[in-house]
Amino acid sequence: MSTLIAGLALLIGLTAAGASPAYAGLDGPVAAYVDQHCAMDTTGSGKTTTAVPVDRVTLNLEAVAHDADNSKITAVYTIPGTSKFGTLFGQFDPARRNVTFNYTVDNPPADAMLSISYEVAWTDGTYYSTTQTRTLLHCTRDNTTAVDKEWWFDDAHVTAFQQCTTVGAWPYSIRAVDVTLHISHDLPDVPGFARQPVWVDYWIPGKKGYTSGTSGTTDSLGDAWVTFRLVAPPTGAELDILSSLRRDTSRTSPVHKWVTIGC
Repeated sequence: MSTLIAGLALLIGLTAAGASPAYAGLDGPVAAYVDQHCAMDTTGSGKTTTAVPVDRVTLNLEAVAHDADNSKITAVYTIPGTSKFGTLFGQFDPARRNVTFNYTVDNPPADAMLSISYEVAWTDGTYYSTTQTRTLLHCTRDNTTAVDKEWWFDDAHVTAFQQCTTVGAWPYSIRAVDVTLHISHDLPDVPGFARQPVWVDYWIPGKKGYTSGTSGTTDSLGDAWVTFRLVAPPTGAELDILSSLRRDTSRTSPVHKWVTIGC
């Protein structure tokens, strides 16, 4: 716990020091997107399993006013008044200019606040840190589908399709699923997203971090069809799909979608 307190003290100190006038404004050098998603996890094994309500917290950071190269990021979540916390480390992807972190908060308490502090340090000596706070979703066994996407990008639409298949020849074939995404935009937003790159990553809770699924390019209408394959996926598990969409302004917008693996 002393390590946690020391780490938080460092982040708080850097927040105060990092509020440089050069980065004054809504986003500073880093744009942050946070959402929450209620779900159920299972602990134990065999006949002693227990269903536990969880709040899946996703933090997406985008390098806006600084190069994405050569960065180191520390992201810490806490639930003030509780012992719940988590620390993750990462760096911006140089091509898409963003990075995404996932936290799972088990048995999230009612009327609690979620605090996320993050620090970004570049090798040229530039750093930035701040704290985001919001109300924690109260996920329970009777409230397993609540979502909060207030900070996510809403100008794109993602539809997911699943096709059950197999890989390999019988009797050694392995169950698989092809996940196809249709990414589209509202007409007023088409000019900014036409003929721009798209990246798709996915995460299955219980696994470590996101896996690169596929990439593509939007057409003249800002639409894209992309497909990736999951081999021997856990049937019935949640699949977290994160699409990163480039705009003609060089900004990268995240679009988040959860689906249940049906194969």
